[in-house]
Amino acid sequence: MVKNKRGPDGLTDFERDICNALDGGMTYREAYRAVRPDSKASDKTAENYVWRVYHRPHCVAYAQQLMAKTLARHDDRKDRIIEELALVAFSNIGDVMSWGPEGLTVKPFDELAPAQRRALSRVSVTKTAHGGSVRVALHDKLSALDKLCRMFGLYSADDPDPSKTVAELSDIERAQRIAAILRLGREAEEAETETCKPARPG
Repeated sequence: MVKNKRGPDGLTDFERDICNALDGGMTYREAYRAVRPDSKASDKTAENYVWRVYHRPHCVAYAQQLMAKTLARHDDRKDRIIEELALVAFSNIGDVMSWGPEGLTVKPFDELAPAQRRALSRVSVTKTAHGGSVRVALHDKLSALDKLCRMFGLYSADDPDPSKTVAELSDIERAQRIAAILRLGREAEEAETETCKPARPG
C-alpha cells in the first residue's frame, strides 16, 4: 500500500515512485501499473492521473533533479566512450613493437602504459621447437576515427554516405573540431604514461 504521508522533500511515496519510474523510461501507464499493481483503474484513467501527478509543481522540481543526475551520468559515460575511441583512433603500432638488431620485436607488456594496452584487440603467442612468435593487433583505427567524426559532426547530416563528405563548415569551425579530436587523441595517448615508465637504475 502506497503511503500518502509527505516526506522532507514534500512528495508522497506515490509521487516519488511515479517520478522515479518515469525517469527510468516508463510510460505513464507503465509507471502507474508498477507503483499500483493492484489497481483496477483503466489505462486511460491511469495515464491521465499520472500526467496530473507528474505536473504538480513539487513533482516537476523533483523530476528536474532526477533529470540533472541522469544527464550527469550520461555525460560521464559519453566522455568515457570518447576517450576509448580516441585511444584506438590515435594508437600507434610503434608503441607495442620495435625494430632493432634482432629484427621486429614486441615490447614487454609491463613497459606499456595502460592506455596503450587498451588499444590492443588481440595478442597470440605461438611456441615451436625453435622458439616462438607473438602476434599483436590493434583495434580498427578507421572505424574509431569514423565514430569520432560522427560524434563531433564532421560529416554531412544529409549525405547517404557520410564517409565521403564533410559538413559545410567554415574553415574555423572545421579546424576547431579537428583540433578537439586531436587533443583527445593526445590526452588519451599520454594518459598514465608517466606513471608507467620503467624506473631508472639508481
